[in-house]
Amino acid sequence: PFGMALIGDKLYVANTDSVVRFAYKDGQTRIEEKGTKLLDLPVGHHWTRNIMPNQDGTKLFVTVGSGSNVAENGVEKEEGRATILELDLASGRSRIFASGLRNANGMAIEPTTKTLWTVVNERDELGDDTPPDYLTSVKDGGFYGWPYTYWGQNIDQRVRPQRPDLVAAAIKPDYGLGGHTAPLGLTYYDGNALPAPFRNGMFIG
Repeated sequence: PFGMALIGDKLYVANTDSVVRFAYKDGQTRIEEKGTKLLDLPVGHHWTRNIMPNQDGTKLFVTVGSGSNVAENGVEKEEGRATILELDLASGRSRIFASGLRNANGMAIEPTTKTLWTVVNERDELGDDTPPDYLTSVKDGGFYGWPYTYWGQNIDQRVRPQRPDLVAAAIKPDYGLGGHTAPLGLTYYDGNALPAPFRNGMFIG
């Protein structure tokens, strides 16, 4: 498992290929039950999975990385990938919350605006500094470029056929982190144990 979330007396675990739910009691140190599978996830290439509940604990956000560098095996094989999914826990239904995120690895919710944020590992083989990995807010229904573009409307010429409609729709991320910095975790800090410069901001692993 590469992601866990505790909501009430239920523990949700993100495996490479699925999201599973277990019953949990305070003080419990072992999981004895088989668990209930809630959602199948595509496997291969990027295999880490993160999950995080929304603020009222009714939904889970789930990261699913791409199956390739720039869809070199065909865009059709990337269905459901390079996304953040939203799983409704009451109905069991899931949908693509945002797409074009090559490999999102870490999520946080900014508590004032309730905005979802993520860090993303971008594509390779365009150079040491291009494109930057990034931290960005995530819009419901937003498209962030992969594989057709990077950092907004910069077209990746290796991808064929191109999609001018998606190029035009690609959202430029909020903060560049540098090429190949490989951000793998994100948390929002709203405590007061650290001094003022570190409060109310994002920490990236």
